[in-house]
Amino acid sequence: MEPIIQLFTEWQAQMLILGPVVAGFGVAVWFIMNALSGIMPEWMNNARGWIQRILFGAIVLGLAPALITAFIALGGGGG
Repeated sequence: MEPIIQLFTEWQAQMLILGPVVAGFGVAVWFIMNALSGIMPEWMNNARGWIQRILFGAIVLGLAPALITAFIALGGGGG
């Protein structure tokens, strides 16, 4: 059982580094896309809703490890 716990601990540490980078990239692309909406081609404006949903998913998945770690710290880890 110890190797599995160690694996998830390492994975969590890696996701805490990578997650905010993914979320920040998603927010930056979302703002750039909205700022340039007037000059985007028609096909890109038509797909704008789907692109925003994908970016929102990337932001949520990027912030999820940090939120889960914060909730675990608040709750004492269930121990």
